Amino acid sequence: MKITIACVGKLKEKYLTAAMDEYVKRLQPFCKLEIIGINEEKMPQEPSEAEREQVLEKETRRLLAVIPEHSYVVLLDLQGKQITRPELAEKMDALA
Repeated sequence: MKITIACVGKLKEKYLTAAMDEYVKRLQPFCKLEIIGINEEKMPQEPSEAEREQVLEKETRRLLAVIPEHSYVVLLDLQGKQITRPELAEKMDALA
C-alpha cells in the first residue's frame, strides 16, 4: 500500500517533527509513505472573506496537483469528524 500525505505548510515545533519522524519510521514496514508539503499562500493581515476564499482556493489547487491520480482521499480538518486510531486502521484495511 502507498500512502501519500499532502499538507500545507511545515511543522515548526521540534516535538511535532520528532513525532512525525517516529510515525514514518513505524509505518515504513507496512506501507510506502510519502509526505509532500506545499508552501502556504500569503494571507493579508486581516483578510476579507473573499481574500480568505481566494487563498484557500489556490492552496487547494496546488494540493490537488500533488495527489496521485486514482487516489482515495481522506481530508483531515479541525472541524471534521474525529475518528480513533483503530477506526482509521480499519478504514485503511478496507481500502487496501
